[in-house]
Amino acid sequence: MHSRFSAVVLSAAIFATFFFTSCIEIDKTLGVDNIPDEYALKLSTVELPLPLQTRMMDSVQALSTETALLGAIRTPEFGLTTSSFATNYAYFSLQKANLGRDRKIKNIYLTIRKSGSNVMDESQQGLPQTIHVYRTTKVIDSTFRYNVELKDTDYIHTPIDSGGVIYTGGDTLRIWLKKSFGQLLLSATDLELDSASHFMNRFKGLLFTCEPPAEGTYGGRLNAFSNAESFIYLNFSFQPTWQAGLARKDTTILIPFASNTSILNISTYESKSHESSADKEYINVEGLGGLKAYTDPIKLKNIINNWLASEGLDPKKVLICKATYTLPFVTDNSTVDFINKYFPASLYPHSRNKDAVGFSYNPLNDIYSDNNYAGNINRSLSCFTGDISSTIQSLVNNSTEDIQANWKKYAMWFSAVSSQTNNSYYSSNTFTTFSLQRDSYSIAKLNGPLHSNYPKLSIVYTVMND
Repeated sequence: MHSRFSAVVLSAAIFATFFFTSCIEIDKTLGVDNIPDEYALKLSTVELPLPLQTRMMDSVQALSTETALLGAIRTPEFGLTTSSFATNYAYFSLQKANLGRDRKIKNIYLTIRKSGSNVMDESQQGLPQTIHVYRTTKVIDSTFRYNVELKDTDYIHTPIDSGGVIYTGGDTLRIWLKKSFGQLLLSATDLELDSASHFMNRFKGLLFTCEPPAEGTYGGRLNAFSNAESFIYLNFSFQPTWQAGLARKDTTILIPFASNTSILNISTYESKSHESSADKEYINVEGLGGLKAYTDPIKLKNIINNWLASEGLDPKKVLICKATYTLPFVTDNSTVDFINKYFPASLYPHSRNKDAVGFSYNPLNDIYSDNNYAGNINRSLSCFTGDISSTIQSLVNNSTEDIQANWKKYAMWFSAVSSQTNNSYYSSNTFTTFSLQRDSYSIAKLNGPLHSNYPKLSIVYTVMND
């Protein structure tokens, strides 16, 4: 009894200690009155309209190391969008090839593994599409980096497929090729059979195209293929030369699509005719190199200038703490399932950059700031959001003349983003890089500047004292 009573008394004492301790009030403002007003930073917020219009990208990085796009889609909003691709192929043996003499083709076909597809209507996953194959007159190399189309002289216009294949979206695309093309490949010399570069220099590459849906019909399918595990199967007979008196032999060699080179994705868009600089209630945007929501940097600079002038703020003293854009999208008749399937997972502003070869589009550097959601979609709030604080800081600090002279740096094409996470070679840390998404087609309908729930730019800022 005594020990139990002592435990109860001890427990009560502990409880009382915590109870009275929790009632102690902490004055978190202690010392604030001693800070002079000129050293106190005060945060303020402002919400500005984000000017949006529709504009096509001038060019898109066309080379890919992984994904080939092939197909066609027609929609009421954008018209016809087509995707074709070209790639290299080369036979290369680690051991010297001895394929005898008097080689005679028996048959030839190729297979490509599908990695995914885009459709605007699930019922069209099995839609028949007519595919053709042509020989290119050039090896696909880095000179094609920013080409989104081939010139007439870049390929031979007579197809090498046996009358076109009807593809219905299966796991593997198989195309039978003309025997004359197979016989041409059988004329490869020993050097060409043992050297991928010599083989490609002679035989060049292959171009794949897809016939569009019938005029006046909507729908279609965009197929994604992988160069990995894609081959030309060359079946032929030959006369052995390594021993006299041997009968003719049949054999098959596999010619892989060259995995050490890039795929040239070629796309066309009828949506360019819908470009408009006018303010609208709704804005239709699409993926790949199609129609984009675009912000003119001079229009945005004028809006920022008007805000600064109305508040009597000196642009050189304004410090942007955070600038977040919000792109509301249309939810009428857009179910969650539709949004998940057809809307892009992100819309982040890309700038147009020039290098020694041509122009490319890359996400603004703000995408690498901490806790940036990279323009990710928020399905519950029906909007895309992202942080562009340093870009807005530059627009605040620089003059209109400077921005006009360097408009490419500040112009914003809101496009889907692709990310890739890698491990550091020197540590266990990981790092993520972002680029323009070029392997998936998407559509979305955004609220425009004339909509009651218009695109906005929310800014948290402070004013620095002298």
